[in-house]
Amino acid sequence: MLTPYLTFNGTCEEAFDFYARVFGGGTTLFARLNDDPSNPVMHASVAFAKYDGCLTGADTNGPVAVSGMAICVVLPAREVIEEIAAKLAEGGTLVQGFLPHPPPHQNDGGAEVLDKYGYTWYLST
Repeated sequence: MLTPYLTFNGTCEEAFDFYARVFGGGTTLFARLNDDPSNPVMHASVAFAKYDGCLTGADTNGPVAVSGMAICVVLPAREVIEEIAAKLAEGGTLVQGFLPHPPPHQNDGGAEVLDKYGYTWYLST
């Protein structure tokens, strides 16, 4: 299994709590130097309860520039894609709402979201 490792500049915990909410909950773990909550997150992970998958990541001291990559998530149905796309777009941008594939696969398709943390998500059936 491939697991995306995302970096943030001081917003890792906020972002992982957001992603857990968007994808229906899950177990979120955070590790900090000396377990001090005022220290940056050295490692975070969330295993989603509702969908198969997880994310890992951390805070970094430098600027975060996300370029040339996107996170692709395969979901079970158009309605799920539309629901998750709307949640991911909170504070971000819905780049492309659900767009069906051409016939005979018009029940499949996808959407694209740029979230408030700068990550692009491709949601697909």
